[in-house]
Amino acid sequence: MRPWAAAVIAGGLGSAAQAQGVCSGEVVFQCATNAPEAEREQITVCQSDVRFEMVRHHLASGELRYDVPLTADGALTHYTFGWLDEETIKVELGFWDEPYAMPRILHMAVPWNEEEDEQRLDLPAEAWLQTADWQMPIEQELCLPQTVYADLATMELGFVDRGPVGLFFSGDEIVPTPETVGRARVQTDTTVSVYQWSSPNAATPVWWQLYDGDEVEVLAVHGAFGAVAIPIGVSECVVRPEDMGHPYNGPCATGWVDQQYLQMIQ
Repeated sequence: MRPWAAAVIAGGLGSAAQAQGVCSGEVVFQCATNAPEAEREQITVCQSDVRFEMVRHHLASGELRYDVPLTADGALTHYTFGWLDEETIKVELGFWDEPYAMPRILHMAVPWNEEEDEQRLDLPAEAWLQTADWQMPIEQELCLPQTVYADLATMELGFVDRGPVGLFFSGDEIVPTPETVGRARVQTDTTVSVYQWSSPNAATPVWWQLYDGDEVEVLAVHGAFGAVAIPIGVSECVVRPEDMGHPYNGPCATGWVDQQYLQMIQ
């Protein structure tokens, strides 16, 4: 059984109720960025059933940072829960930045008293927003510890019906087998789209772009499309022998690519 209570660090932003008008749904996370006061922004995450929405606004002016809120689907997005050490719960929640076609991962580290099953308010929580684009260096934006609010119990409800899907992208179950797993190099004159589904059409979301020379791990094949693993926030994607025949659940992001652009190299 997981330890649950609303994790609140007092100070800075005040209560979550004050942020209800910022985005739609119930506020489950909030913090102020660790920046000079004139540049400081507020990050707010709202939840409605399995949908998460992230907005940012400048604290001094109220101006919104994102024209389109970042979104996450609890059934598909990157989500991890675990113990960072004996006293700290670590949570990661992935969002999709539609205008930039880029994932962003919200990290939370909340001190916890396991015996009392409650948050340790005598220690500061940590939170940071991280870009995870494997085409560029990872960037992190830190939150001020005294401003972090995280309602972990409510947040968990968005993942109750989470199925055995690859992290972040694929909407289809991916089961690697010895016959399909291998490494491939992308060959293209422009870019290659990574789709959410294995049978894409004009309305299928394009979650990523691959470039000529990129190398990816192929996990499975469905018709003309191959499921690939993309190293989002990790250094490499390795499929172990014990992973064969079981639904792939990370640590890498997944999606579907037209196999005509993939040259198997091992």
